[in-house]
Amino acid sequence: MTSYSPSPGQYVIIYTGDGSDVNSTAGSAQVTYAYPGHYLVYYAIYKNGQLVGSSQGNLLEVLVAPPQFNESYAQLITVPVIAPSAQVINVSQPVNLSAGFLQPPSGTNMTIEEYVWNLGNGTTITIPSVNGTGYAEQVALTGSGNVTYLEPKENPVTVKYTKPGLYTVCLTVVTENASSGATYNYTSCYTLAVSSSKERFSIFAPQLSVPNPGTIVVAENVPGGPFSFDPAIDYETVGFEVIDNIFASLLIYDGPYTTKFIPMAAEYIPTVGNWSNVTARHLYGAISPNYTVYVFKVRPGLRAANGDPITAYDVWYSLVRDILLAGGVPSTRGWILAQYLIPNYTPFTFVVTSPNDTQGAEEIVNAVTYDNATDTVTFHLVRPVAPQVFFTALAEGWGPGILDAKWLEEVGDGINLTGLYDHNMTQLAEAFYSYEQTANEWDYNEEVRWDPMATGPYYIAAYTPGQSIVLKPNPYWPTNITDIPRPNDTVIIEWVKDPTTAYELFASGQADIVTNLPNSFMPSIEQLESEGEARVYEFPSLLEEFFGFNLNITESLLSQLNPAYHIPGWYLANPLVREAFAYAFNYTEYIDDIVGNVKYHFNFGSLYCGAIIKGLDIYIPPSELTGCPTFNLTYAKQLLEESGFYNISVYFPIVISSGDTTDYTAAQMWAAALHNIDPNIVAQPLYLPWPTMLSYWVPGMNPMAIWNSGYVADYPLASDMMNAQYTGTVWVEPDGWNATYLENLSAYFNQSRVSYPGLSPSVEPEIGRWLWQEAVEYQELQNLIAEADSVELTNSTAALPLFKHSEDLAIELYMYVYTIQPNAYWIVKPYITGYMGSVAWEENPMIGGGGDAIYWWWVKA
Repeated sequence: MTSYSPSPGQYVIIYTGDGSDVNSTAGSAQVTYAYPGHYLVYYAIYKNGQLVGSSQGNLLEVLVAPPQFNESYAQLITVPVIAPSAQVINVSQPVNLSAGFLQPPSGTNMTIEEYVWNLGNGTTITIPSVNGTGYAEQVALTGSGNVTYLEPKENPVTVKYTKPGLYTVCLTVVTENASSGATYNYTSCYTLAVSSSKERFSIFAPQLSVPNPGTIVVAENVPGGPFSFDPAIDYETVGFEVIDNIFASLLIYDGPYTTKFIPMAAEYIPTVGNWSNVTARHLYGAISPNYTVYVFKVRPGLRAANGDPITAYDVWYSLVRDILLAGGVPSTRGWILAQYLIPNYTPFTFVVTSPNDTQGAEEIVNAVTYDNATDTVTFHLVRPVAPQVFFTALAEGWGPGILDAKWLEEVGDGINLTGLYDHNMTQLAEAFYSYEQTANEWDYNEEVRWDPMATGPYYIAAYTPGQSIVLKPNPYWPTNITDIPRPNDTVIIEWVKDPTTAYELFASGQADIVTNLPNSFMPSIEQLESEGEARVYEFPSLLEEFFGFNLNITESLLSQLNPAYHIPGWYLANPLVREAFAYAFNYTEYIDDIVGNVKYHFNFGSLYCGAIIKGLDIYIPPSELTGCPTFNLTYAKQLLEESGFYNISVYFPIVISSGDTTDYTAAQMWAAALHNIDPNIVAQPLYLPWPTMLSYWVPGMNPMAIWNSGYVADYPLASDMMNAQYTGTVWVEPDGWNATYLENLSAYFNQSRVSYPGLSPSVEPEIGRWLWQEAVEYQELQNLIAEADSVELTNSTAALPLFKHSEDLAIELYMYVYTIQPNAYWIVKPYITGYMGSVAWEENPMIGGGGDAIYWWWVKA
């Protein structure tokens, strides 16, 4: 309290907003809050027992984030959310208090039992959750905890206060294990200020426009939260937003540009001109004239958030780890770098294929080297690659994050390098092969996955698994890096259960940024914008969204989603079935009404076909491709009848990431059309949390018959999209796209012995022929893509006809139903601006498709 000067007989009472107060004769006080929430604080100054001054007309707001939770406890509780209709009210004025929560409890058999309101005036209200059906039944019906089922039976509650003052409203959500009956609870609070004619409260005027200065709060409509914070493991945009902010990489994209870069952990951008001078090569980095050797000078003075120095060895160690984990399940991102460094590398595979694969171990050793004496790291490429292409494999966005090697070893995730130092490739191959297994979900190092040591501008200060995270500035981050300043703001990201909660947090001023809102919220956002309460910034993305088909449905896991589901695992392996389904999707209704380009008069994106989208180095318009489907129910029914599967009764889910109401509505539309062409088909849109969907993309363990997702470019080349969509372990292998599987399935049908209700034995040999042809075409696709990838590295023009042939073949295999290339947009409060006054810094399509924020480039002022 800068206006208070201690003197005899004078003291101050600080009202902390949590129902308590502090009596102090000094000009400051330290307060500890028991629960997270929003608190209003003021002080009153007394002289000889008489009130001489008060700050109640300038209430300060204190934002308290949830503390660090461990995974096991976080599964049992949920973090409550309080949304009042007003924060400052008058005596006897009604105020509505809405109860919500960030995420449902994720533990087995956990549900929400009740909501307990403590209104701060001596009144407690207990409200049960909606109990329309038993929890076990509800899980069986929906496949997951249904958010609506968990909501309070009465919401909101209306309260009136009869006396002025600060009232601490607390909401406790009681969760219960439906099997054991054990209960758990967690509490959040919110201060209401109640004014009278004689005692007026108001919030500090500057903070009406900039609440909670120094803290950026983000509400993200991402039920379930991230998959991991390990930069070599996580391969999805939710977790990678955190990764981009807490890890240094050698380079970072320069603002919105996809071909310009800023040195980050590297001190300089290497050039060919420095190569001939050995001194310059070591001082500034260099590129060999044939573009096969890249030398990076590591920036001096880098430190992890624990103070450990980050050297060339740490950079090298992190790069080797990235390559070692390139074949993980679910898919990891190390293939991006490995494709340039490992001879004849196949994306999404491990380099060391067995404990005695000395060749693979030696290839990794030869790929990257380091020199601590010169602070340099050197890449040895297997073929020439242009700098603007290779730099994309190292840049922030999907580039390898740099870890603290010492810390990795301390937490049990170190690489055994004894064979390297002894020049024993046999020993090193065994060690490398063993380490590769930690890339599989069942063998992750959980500390590295969820609480890694940061080396970038931010570090993880607190994490509530699946619900929220607090990022704070790394005190060791240098202050002399151009355009990558040491941040000043704390960042709180809340991954909320549904779009309504996300919107309410933003509209009520509890969040500064909101993301992933369905398009149906745009009219409400535009209304806020017209009132000066929001700004919307739209820009192009490198994101494509689609529905995928699973050719090898894991029926045992499918029954766990819902025992009533039934579909042959091979049902969607029939190419005519997939083609029929593609022609049953109404693309015009989807883009105009469900996405809402026409309905909401806003350009949310455009229809597309094939994996190569606008903005890449190569683009082929849909009009120049063969086989792009259109909506035609008559033709769809004809195809289904020809397939031989017309009379087969099936009931299966179309899986949508929780919170994505747009694609859920699209799935409803599609399901109705499928039932129209064949009443035997019953498809059910099913919400699943994003981390759960990720865990199913494992070969032989995927129960999702049809699913919806999207892919963000790792680098702005056609090869990236083609590899991810049509090869490897991201979706293709988990969806049963495997030539051997299709050949075996062909032989199975050729035997004419398949016994399944509705299937005619007479058509089985024809199905077997289709499946065989499908296997041949899929293998041809793999060969074409590999050839196109190689040509593109040096001549994108020459690669175009190869990619076009590949696209035509892939489209006619009907591997996907392509839906939209969305535009990206930021929805922020008016006081949130961009670095150096430009939001363009946050509009790079390579950073999570434009949907992930680099928080040191947001300014709250």
